[in-house]
Amino acid sequence: MSTTTTETVPQNGHSNGTSSNKFFDEVHFLGDKDGKVVIRSPPNFNTPEEEREYQKQHLAAAFRVFARQGFDEGVAGHISLRDPLNPHHFWINPLSMHFSMIRVSDLVLVNEKGQVLPGGAQHPINGPAFAIHSEIHKARPDLNAACHAHSVYGKAFSCFARPIEMLYQDALRFYNDLAVYPRYGGTVISTEEGARIAKALGPTCRSVILQNHGMITCGRTVDEAAFLFIALDRCCHAQMMANAAAGPGWEKVYINQEEAEMTHKKSGNSSKMWLAFQPYYDQVVREDPSVLE
Repeated sequence: MSTTTTETVPQNGHSNGTSSNKFFDEVHFLGDKDGKVVIRSPPNFNTPEEEREYQKQHLAAAFRVFARQGFDEGVAGHISLRDPLNPHHFWINPLSMHFSMIRVSDLVLVNEKGQVLPGGAQHPINGPAFAIHSEIHKARPDLNAACHAHSVYGKAFSCFARPIEMLYQDALRFYNDLAVYPRYGGTVISTEEGARIAKALGPTCRSVILQNHGMITCGRTVDEAAFLFIALDRCCHAQMMANAAAGPGWEKVYINQEEAEMTHKKSGNSSKMWLAFQPYYDQVVREDPSVLE
């Protein structure tokens, strides 16, 4: 069965086990009274090879999505995906290929030393990308994907070296889930700097603001990490607009802790983030199916 379609409907149109039940609970959709109308959910895989192909398809599509969002800038930016067959290896984009052109066959597989491996495209990769992503994958085995790009609003907000404020509902995706790396050490060329970034991310956060640089978002899936990047960039934009508008008579009103905690669990969980990315995936695949080649 093609892995390009298995995520759209659970097996037999029903929940296919405990993991799907948890997914459905977390995305809190409404269907029919017989339970036949269900939201799409992540697929189950018969082999690690099937999972690898599916994840690579979503990784390639994520680059196309980033291009549409304007997150491309020269050779800056990278998204990595832990390899389902070997957790010490990961897939990443080739250096100097525009995000809008990347296909599955262009993805590069690298080992823990940053060496390009057989089995993927034989292209060089970005050195700073390896320095950052390798250390995040090493420090956080619970995270399988990481995104970094030089988005305009992420760059602008990073110069404040602080997290976004809990001012509106969408910001609550990052409630107690956004770290700050409070230093700038120049272009990241060493794994020591990457390790410091991974340490700043900590044991639980999925996202980190890099002072004077930008931001990184992570997730259990590339879908989750990619959507969080889109969401965080927009939150940085909204934060700066709110700051600019604030003044006497226009003081900012913050969301209280109880509502913030509840909404984060409901709207910021991994299942909801996976689902939120699927419309973007659908759009780029429909417009150019060659992304899956």
